[in-house]
Amino acid sequence: MKKKGHHKHKKGRRNKQRNNVGGGASISGASRPRASRGRRAAPPPWQTLGAAVAGAVGGAVASGMLVNQKVAEPETVSMLMAVGGGVAAYLTDGNARVAATGVACAGAGQYALVKLGKAALRKAEREQHAALPPAPQAPAATTPPEPPRQRASGGGVVLELFRDAAAELEDDDGLDGADEDTPVEIELDEAA
Repeated sequence: MKKKGHHKHKKGRRNKQRNNVGGGASISGASRPRASRGRRAAPPPWQTLGAAVAGAVGGAVASGMLVNQKVAEPETVSMLMAVGGGVAAYLTDGNARVAATGVACAGAGQYALVKLGKAALRKAEREQHAALPPAPQAPAATTPPEPPRQRASGGGVVLELFRDAAAELEDDDGLDGADEDTPVEIELDEAA
């Protein structure tokens, strides 16, 4: 009896697909190794979570109050929070480090919001100016305004002001203690 010839596979041929074309059936059953599903790490203690939240919320409230009271500009406060929180996180340990990291993260977020808000305001102003019709332009060479002309009857602006003041004094209800029946006379010709 004849021995059957065993078909030997060449090395590396097992996991290759037929005709080297993507999407075809593979020769062997396992086309790619499956990633093992790892378990999640244990949750942190509640004190750590509380420190992170307290640092972020406390920093945001404190910076909001500083900006609202016009103590400092929003960019300045947010950068101080980010840098100060980062330095404090570097220099401390434990829950203080977690709280300082929360302050730094809140500061970085506020800085990004300030920059986006200012960019949106600039864009809105540009759109508003683009929507307005162009203002009529004044003539380039304007002559200086002429001085007020005097009347033909004599007297100018100053004399007219004196006459108005005299008329007001005559209409006065006598608040200065003078008798209402005695007229106040002002020599206008001498004043000019």
